[in-house]
Amino acid sequence: PKLQVAELEATYLAWVDITPTGIKSDELEKYLLNNHQVWVNAGEMYGSEGFIRINLACPRSRLAEGLRRMAGGIKTLL
Repeated sequence: PKLQVAELEATYLAWVDITPTGIKSDELEKYLLNNHQVWVNAGEMYGSEGFIRINLACPRSRLAEGLRRMAGGIKTLL
């Protein structure tokens, strides 16, 4: 609940504000990939530090599993 998703406007990419974590987006990207096998894009590479980008264009079951892993990983950091 602490991480807000920017309003989606005709897109399959979700931008999540991670500033409440106090973690840089590139660090969170590496952490989630290496420890929870979830690959998000760091907002830093798009000029949006403090955000991660999640691609929603996948089967619903894959998205649900990825979000479950992300939530567990981020929860351990907070």
